Amino acid sequence: MILSTHGFALTFLAIILISSSINSLATNNKMATRTNEHTNSVLANLSSHGMEKKELPHHNELRRASVLVPLFERPIQQQEQSQSNLHVLFTQRPQKMKSHGGEVCFPGGKQDAEDNGCDVTTALREAQEEVGLNPDLVQQIARMEAIESKHSLCVTPIVGLIQPPSAAEPSQLTLNEHEVEAAFAVPLEYFTITENLASIQKIKYGANGEFLMRTYLFDDPESGRQFRIWGLTAHVVHEVAQLAFSRNKYKY
Repeated sequence: MILSTHGFALTFLAIILISSSINSLATNNKMATRTNEHTNSVLANLSSHGMEKKELPHHNELRRASVLVPLFERPIQQQEQSQSNLHVLFTQRPQKMKSHGGEVCFPGGKQDAEDNGCDVTTALREAQEEVGLNPDLVQQIARMEAIESKHSLCVTPIVGLIQPPSAAEPSQLTLNEHEVEAAFAVPLEYFTITENLASIQKIKYGANGEFLMRTYLFDDPESGRQFRIWGLTAHVVHEVAQLAFSRNKYKY
């Protein structure tokens, strides 16, 4: 068979394109494997914390509340391979609310009688009520230490992995306009980087305790807004991030 110069050039070009596509696919698969391995390592660190209760004796005397710390994966494209693709979902309360109006928080609230004293049930129920997150899509990963709020509530943070990840994307949520004004996501690793901390202040907390008040100012690329993450919410996500990445050198 005789190929013209033009035909040979086209055939050679086609071979190059096919070879390039195969190499690109192999690279992407290799990167996805590394990403999955890194994510699995982070989730293993969190899972090692367990789901048993972690609270002080006097917490039994307090009213109870729970928050869900929803984690979900996003693709890592054009980023350093060392970064994690885990993101954490936050909500912002409506400005008009009398209690904590305009503040950034996790989905959550006070325990109801229907929860039968289960902190996990409270967190999942509140998340469904506030952002429409189906409890069946939440894999329970860890229970963090209970915290006493300034309103004398025993607050239990429950860390959950959302599957499929698209169910936790802010654009896919059904926000309860009476309780949630906005939803946004932040890379979990963001909270391990000292430079991202806007301020930190040691304050008196309770009768004899002290509390490190952290504040983060996150510029959300999707909405173009800046969100202030502080107080109990900042404390919880900081503790989750430290545990997830096991970076004690970032303790501050």
